[in-house]
Amino acid sequence: MSKITAVKPLESPGDTNPLTRLVEALLREGFTTDDQSDWIEGQERIYRRRERILFTSGETAFVLIDFPEFSEKVLKQAVEGIKNIFTAKGAVAKAMTVFQTTTVYVCIVAQAETPHNERLGRYISRVGGAIVIPVIIIPDINQVVYPASDEKLGIVRPRIEFLQYLLGERKEAGRMHKQTIQTFWVSLAIVGVLLLGVVVSMFTG
Repeated sequence: MSKITAVKPLESPGDTNPLTRLVEALLREGFTTDDQSDWIEGQERIYRRRERILFTSGETAFVLIDFPEFSEKVLKQAVEGIKNIFTAKGAVAKAMTVFQTTTVYVCIVAQAETPHNERLGRYISRVGGAIVIPVIIIPDINQVVYPASDEKLGIVRPRIEFLQYLLGERKEAGRMHKQTIQTFWVSLAIVGVLLLGVVVSMFTG
C-alpha cells in the first residue's frame, strides 16, 4: 500500500518570508496599526484600512496571530473570537450588513517546517456585515495556505486575489468589492420596481 504524503506547494516569489512581504505591502497600501514594535512570537496585531464603497463604508483588516503550537482547534477558536470583534454594532451598521463591506483576514502565523494542507473553506464566515477569511502563514518554509479557490467563489475569490497581490503572487489587486457594488444596484432596482408598483396601484385602484 502506497503512503500518501503532503506535497509542498510552490514557493511564493520575492522575500522568502511571507509575513515580512505581507506587512511591508500593508503599510505600502495605506494600512495602519497601533503597534509599531517589532514582531515577536505569541503576538497579535491588527492592520486596518477604512473602505468607502459607493455610499457605504467599511474596512479591510488583517489580524496577524502568532501560534507556535498550531492546530485546527486553535484556528477555530481564533476565527470565532475575531467574528465577535467585527460584528456590526448599531442600527445603521446592521442595516448595511447586506453589502458586506468589511473583510477580515485571520492570518495564523504557524511555526513549522512541514507544509500544511488544512481545508480552510469550512471556516469562512459571513457574520454581521463582515466576511472572515482564515489564512495560514508559515514563514519557515515560505508557504501561505488559502481557502480553496472553488469554495464560495463569488465572495471569497476576489479577496483571496487581493491577498495574493499583496504577497507578490499577482500583478493586479483585482476588484475585491465588485459584488458589493452589484448588490447595491440590484437592491436599488428592486426598490424602484416596488415604488413603480405603488404608483401604478394608486392610479389604477
